[in-house]
Amino acid sequence: MRKIFLFFIVFLSVIANAQTRINYILQIRYPDKTEKKFSMNLDIQDDLVSFYDEELLKGMIKASKSNQLVFHHTKTKENHLIVFTFETQPFKIQSTNKINWELVNEFKQINQYKLQKATVTFGERKWTAWFCPEINIMEGPYNFRDLPGLIFELTDSENIFVYTLTGIEKFKKDTKKLNFDLDKTQNITWEKYNKLMTDFFENPFLKQRTQLSNGIELNVDDKDVKVQDLNKMTSDFQKSLKMTFPPAIELDNFSFYKYKILQ
Repeated sequence: MRKIFLFFIVFLSVIANAQTRINYILQIRYPDKTEKKFSMNLDIQDDLVSFYDEELLKGMIKASKSNQLVFHHTKTKENHLIVFTFETQPFKIQSTNKINWELVNEFKQINQYKLQKATVTFGERKWTAWFCPEINIMEGPYNFRDLPGLIFELTDSENIFVYTLTGIEKFKKDTKKLNFDLDKTQNITWEKYNKLMTDFFENPFLKQRTQLSNGIELNVDDKDVKVQDLNKMTSDFQKSLKMTFPPAIELDNFSFYKYKILQ
């Protein structure tokens, strides 16, 4: 495990009650067996907790490359998963999913921290978490929280997702914060989002097909585009997407990924 840079335990009670940023490294294994690593932040700001790709701090919000941009309110227990279309348009899916952990009487030591094991089945995946009861922050990556301590490590049984805590710090005056207005994001249900994604996946060149059917000529790089060309482009697009689309945590909800990408 990477070295963990934390404040001494004497400061932890102060950190737990302050605006706090927790850093994770997320390793994702894609369907083509390639592995990618993402620097992720877990920000605790009063009632709002956010988990997101660190690179989103660099400028305007774009599609989360890890597909894991989530917010939740500690008082209402309401979750907000930000999902993106192929055109990077963000939508908000709301839920109150509760993680029903099972604590395991198994422990291990990471540097000076004693961690306890916990397991859960969530999103049709089996998960193992190692959390630190010494740190009174009941949070973790994505929507995995409500353990009696901070989650240091989290992985699914297939090692598709591996989260490792690398640091924790208090916010400072010059700390750059994520600029995202939840209130301006349109709500969508899983059902509607899955249909939106599936429709585009099955016919990504609908506009061009409509133009051809209306007798409008298409030309790309000085070459005429025919229906056969669009068929091949569609097939190539689908094959590429099956290899590069970020794996979904919630297979039970994200049917587009389960039945279009994984099949």
